Amino acid sequence: MTRIPFRRIESTHPVTALRWYAGCLLSIALALGLPLPAAAQESPQATASAQPSAWTMGVAAGVGRRSNPFVASDDLTQNAIVDLAWYGERWFFDNGDVGYTFNQTDQFSANLLLTFNNERNYFSYLSNGSSGLDISSLRELAIDKGFGTIGIAGGETVDLESLGTSELEEFVFEDLDASLPERDFAVNSGIELLYISRWGDLQAQLLSDVSGTHRGQSAWLAYSYPWITRHSEFSLTLGMEWKSRELVDYYYGVRPDEVIEGRPAYRGKSGVNSVIRFSASRALSERWRLVGVVEQEFLSQNIKRSPIIERGRVSTAFVGIYYQFK
Repeated sequence: MTRIPFRRIESTHPVTALRWYAGCLLSIALALGLPLPAAAQESPQATASAQPSAWTMGVAAGVGRRSNPFVASDDLTQNAIVDLAWYGERWFFDNGDVGYTFNQTDQFSANLLLTFNNERNYFSYLSNGSSGLDISSLRELAIDKGFGTIGIAGGETVDLESLGTSELEEFVFEDLDASLPERDFAVNSGIELLYISRWGDLQAQLLSDVSGTHRGQSAWLAYSYPWITRHSEFSLTLGMEWKSRELVDYYYGVRPDEVIEGRPAYRGKSGVNSVIRFSASRALSERWRLVGVVEQEFLSQNIKRSPIIERGRVSTAFVGIYYQFK
């Protein structure tokens, strides 16, 4: 569930146009993990008159950032993006998502979907400290262990305030491996339903882990309202995502063998995240567009309670210029 409405591509079918327009850019999907679509509303007569190529490709350059909710973590950044999608009569590939449309009308589409879970991306940015503990927590642990002022080689003394995260970890944990183990990517499969109307567009997904990574499930429900002017397109989206106990525990839990001082054991439980997003696109020419998106994702209480999470929400923003090859 990782799409950003940066482009609008007409299709021979209005609901296919919805998914085509909702297609995300693969690099943003992997790096920023954004979940929701928006649709371009066109009449069946208008979309039927357009005959696009089955393949679409584009690139975008700009500034993108997604905050990382984990303690002692860096934000996720992305400045260059590649967009690749293919749509056949039934099968489609959309920037990493593989799907099959088994039922379609003028307003409704039902698809089988195979996609990635992007929660794993957060662990690639735990670069401020291998333990996952922030620097103030490490200083408190050092004081508790009696390291008020630490002597180093040559008799010189260094105050705790002058030490970085990695240096504090060496003193506090000594020979103990305190790093937060990384989690793996998961491959999800399930069903997606899309519905378009004059009042807005609905998307629902029910996915289950088929890779055996966490053996959990997730469900996504979103409402998008797009409005279109002569040169610009805008979309406001409200969404909710339910994550099962297995999924939350795998990515946000702390197992007994991962417990250290300042990082107690934690068993995750199911919960619902909520999302609000606004996206905009303005045509500069036939192939060039200015694009932008801002999003706030509010994490469920059962994720926020985890000792390795320090932020209750995830903020995302991207602004740049997009070029469509075909």
